[in-house]
Amino acid sequence: MNKLSKRAGFIAATCLTAVAAQAQDNDAEGDEHHIDEIIVRAMPLGRAVEQLAQPTSIIDATTLLQRDSTSIGETLADQLGVNSTYFGPIAARPVIRGQFGERIQMLSNGLDILDASALSEDHAVAIDSLIAERVEVIKGPATLIYGSGAAGGIINVVDSRIKEQPLDAPFSGAVSLGADSATGRTSGAFSLDAGTDGFSAHVDYFRRDTDNIEIPGFAESAILRASEEEEEGGEEEEEAFGEVENTDSETEGAAFAVSFTGDQGFAGLSVSTYESNYGVPGAHEHGEEEEPLPGEEEEEEIIRIDLEQTRYDFRSGLTLAGPIESLTFDVVVNDYEHVELEGPEVGTLYSTEGTDARLELQHAPIGLFEGVVGLQYKTIDFTAVGEEAFVPASDTQQLSLFVFEEIVLNDQWTLQGSARIENQTIDTPRLPDYDDTAFGASLGALWAFTDGMRLGANLSFTERHPNSTELYAQGPHLAVQRFECGSYVPLDALNSCEGVTDINANGELSKEFSTNLDLTLRGEFDRVEWAITGFVNDVSDYIALLPTGGEGDGLPVFAFNQGDAQLYGFEAETVIDLVEGDNGHFHTRLFADYVRGELDDGGDLPRIPPLRLGVALHYTMQRLDASVEAIYNDEQDRVADDELPTDSFTMVNASLSYTIDDPNVQLFVRGTNLADEDARRHSSPLKDFVPLPGRSVMAGLRWDF
Repeated sequence: MNKLSKRAGFIAATCLTAVAAQAQDNDAEGDEHHIDEIIVRAMPLGRAVEQLAQPTSIIDATTLLQRDSTSIGETLADQLGVNSTYFGPIAARPVIRGQFGERIQMLSNGLDILDASALSEDHAVAIDSLIAERVEVIKGPATLIYGSGAAGGIINVVDSRIKEQPLDAPFSGAVSLGADSATGRTSGAFSLDAGTDGFSAHVDYFRRDTDNIEIPGFAESAILRASEEEEEGGEEEEEAFGEVENTDSETEGAAFAVSFTGDQGFAGLSVSTYESNYGVPGAHEHGEEEEPLPGEEEEEEIIRIDLEQTRYDFRSGLTLAGPIESLTFDVVVNDYEHVELEGPEVGTLYSTEGTDARLELQHAPIGLFEGVVGLQYKTIDFTAVGEEAFVPASDTQQLSLFVFEEIVLNDQWTLQGSARIENQTIDTPRLPDYDDTAFGASLGALWAFTDGMRLGANLSFTERHPNSTELYAQGPHLAVQRFECGSYVPLDALNSCEGVTDINANGELSKEFSTNLDLTLRGEFDRVEWAITGFVNDVSDYIALLPTGGEGDGLPVFAFNQGDAQLYGFEAETVIDLVEGDNGHFHTRLFADYVRGELDDGGDLPRIPPLRLGVALHYTMQRLDASVEAIYNDEQDRVADDELPTDSFTMVNASLSYTIDDPNVQLFVRGTNLADEDARRHSSPLKDFVPLPGRSVMAGLRWDF
């Protein structure tokens, strides 16, 4: 805890130094460029970003449209504190502050998406930003609201399928179209709403197709090619250049919803589908390879994933009088499956049937206390069938009770506190079951010490359950070219997992215990608005997948082990108005983020993103909007064992849009990676095999009617 105390002190000193330097300018008024002002749906009591002690950001519909990419992970990858796993253009899941997988919980309107994307990086997230109204990013442990698994944060995709208020017009809708040169992407979506004051119906559809991605050079990184040449004595092999094979895709989805609204509340039901067929790039061969017969050509195995999901959402809210002011009840039932195709043959079938239900009661003020008490129940029935099913079937159930309370002491001070208790059971055949209870609590404070300065602090103590993969994995995980071992190993099996972990055979992983501190300072002075957040997360018994030095089925063996770890860093941005006039507005945005992840026993956590620095210029004049930005990604040489460093790169992007009032049409064009850099995300397990797309031009439109 000495390291935690020192780093917390450093963060506090940094923020308080900024306070002292700026306190004399406390008479400034805000302007139209507030960093965040939208109400956060995923948090209780309907608060805006600046009213929350926990670091939170909003990506609105306009930004999503202009930055739309081939996956939700890549759409959000340049947001502060957010990166991407980038397993090709389709399978890319968000990374928050260096944490990924099941530590980042993906939500749709506050309910779990219940897909298999957290199980493996080659599994796509079964949701698309084309249908989103906005995306909410809550950074740091969100265990107290959405479960112990969200130790790194949550991504909440909000849509408008189920209406909470009557329609503004009896008939309305939107159409959007887009195309991208580097991925060969074509995309389109439409939505329609119709109804009366008390009833409304909604329908939407989207489709997105991509070709193999175009890249500026070799598919393999220069660092990997240099290491291979050294190992092979300088022998040259033919390498993929200019294009990454098997990265094409077809994705589509649709939804139908009905809603009933009234003076006292609303209720609605939606049925949605999501389908995707996409290629999985990278090497897939393992073990002893058979030599081709004389006269035969060696054929590379092509792996594709065919994904289907059907989702049923029910959402409701009721306004009451008495000790309970309002009640919300939401439930989702999800049926998900995908098959991994090895050429024309089915290799492995993954299936997830899940339910997530939440009941929240907002009580009437009790003295200074205003808050919400909630109950959540979640069940996930997971099966995997096939030769390469590295995780056995399991049935996971969670039952949780949580509370969120707020006290407004005066115009300057607001306190927020929350707590959650969660029981989790995992049943699986042939292996011991898991049954334990996790607890978490947090205390936050907001201090508006001047008219233009606000300081937010949030201290949380949370426990995280191990998941089924960490407990029961046992077998080759070909997508990432490793043999994975959980903590439980059958005693009667002779396999590559026996004896490779620090835990005894049939041993149980402990719950992680995290102490997390966030400090956020916001300021508004004349033409300058800024925010800086410092965080430190000290984790006891951190569960990490680390190499063992062994080999199984021709693959390096990785095992889930535990050790104490720390993650710490900062996120900062400032918006400066350069020109403000009746006909136009010109401002600049400066931003940076950094995270460091290390183990107490020495060494670095794997796949931690490097330092990023950015600058953007933004100009608006009546209906015209133009911007240009440069984002520098530093090299990452603080790497885990068996991990190669990543070179630095700079992404230069530019966009131009024009809005027509009647009809309400927005036209836009956006250029990305205009310098045609060889860009690789260190957080991607395929960074040395699949770079980001090269220079690209995207064009599109949106028509609201």
